Amino acid sequence: MNLLRWRLGFAVLFLACTGMIGFALYHQFYQWLMPCLMCVYERIAIIGFGLFALIAVIRPARTRSGVYLYGLILTLWAGFGAVTGIRHTWMQYGPKDPTVTCASSLPFPIDLNALPSWISAVIRPVGDCANIDFLLFGITMPIWITVASIGLIVVAWYLLRRQLLEIRRNQWR
Repeated sequence: MNLLRWRLGFAVLFLACTGMIGFALYHQFYQWLMPCLMCVYERIAIIGFGLFALIAVIRPARTRSGVYLYGLILTLWAGFGAVTGIRHTWMQYGPKDPTVTCASSLPFPIDLNALPSWISAVIRPVGDCANIDFLLFGITMPIWITVASIGLIVVAWYLLRRQLLEIRRNQWR
């Protein structure tokens, strides 16, 4: 029964990440809201978390060390998204610092010309990080990413904790 809960829970996390990326792509390609460098990093964090959630669906952890490894990897991906979202929010709402730039002219660590065109279109930074281009219920996207990343961590930890309890219970049978 716990294995079904594990798979269903991580499938929901994967679908949540897929929905967030789909929402971002809709606004990029149909509303013409181009992502900035920090938006791209936030997307990469959500995609990374979603991929490892899908791996958790396909290959559930059956040992304590496996559960801890999933916990570490998922926490790092979602933590990267939360920290990036906080930094992005600071760039939007904090005091304007002329030494901090986040324009599309900054170097990107991946050679986008070497990737297929559909991948480079998803992660090509174009906009300026300090601009607030989009609000959802009066809240900017970096704040939503921070809240979503923390929510992903909480749900993943809940599922991981349940799996640890099941492993401990089966160990003493």
